[in-house]
Amino acid sequence: MLSVKNIDVRYGGIRALQGVSIEIERGETVLLLGANGAGKSSLLKSVIGTVKPVSGDIVYAGKVVTTLRADQRARLGIGYSPEGRRVFATMSVYDNVLSGAPGISESARKDAYKRLSGMFPLLADRAMQPAGQLSGGQQQMVAFARAMCASPDLLLLDEPFLGLAPIWIKQISDAIREMKKAGTTILMSEQMAVPALKVADRGYVLRGGEVRHSGSVDEIRSLALDEEYL
Repeated sequence: MLSVKNIDVRYGGIRALQGVSIEIERGETVLLLGANGAGKSSLLKSVIGTVKPVSGDIVYAGKVVTTLRADQRARLGIGYSPEGRRVFATMSVYDNVLSGAPGISESARKDAYKRLSGMFPLLADRAMQPAGQLSGGQQQMVAFARAMCASPDLLLLDEPFLGLAPIWIKQISDAIREMKKAGTTILMSEQMAVPALKVADRGYVLRGGEVRHSGSVDEIRSLALDEEYL
């Protein structure tokens, strides 16, 4: 479904990614594991189109998308939930969620919100509340729902457990599993190996802008122990 082929990303003279290649099959949940600054976010932003690689290619659903704008990639079915949630604090939960699917009819918007409320009951309970009044975990749920509103085939999650209490990490993990059951392919980045490996099928370990290891959950767990991610 997604093939990242030997991409390099640089910010001025700073190398963020060098020769990175990953493959994701439809229906998988794949983890990018690494310390802060390893290149995880740069890789996700390259896939969604907000960062342009200086070399290499990105192929999505059989189509080379390397030169496409972010909005064009979104229309092809790529969704994104950013690090730090970034909800619109003064907007209602309802409007935050529906901002993830601009251009659809009002009836389609209502249907989408009803569908997502079945997955995230918080949306029904807090629909008219300003998103900025929610806890961090609740805001993460809103960010997930916003990314899911347009029913993407591929969902990218950047540090979904960042700064959350254990009770919210469990609920976010349950939400990721529900997304997978619904048929969504997921690529997620994370520093916290323990909860992330519980929801992933396999993973890649990044360090210094390069893929250092890849393998099954058990293989990545062993590497994470060795490299003190746990």
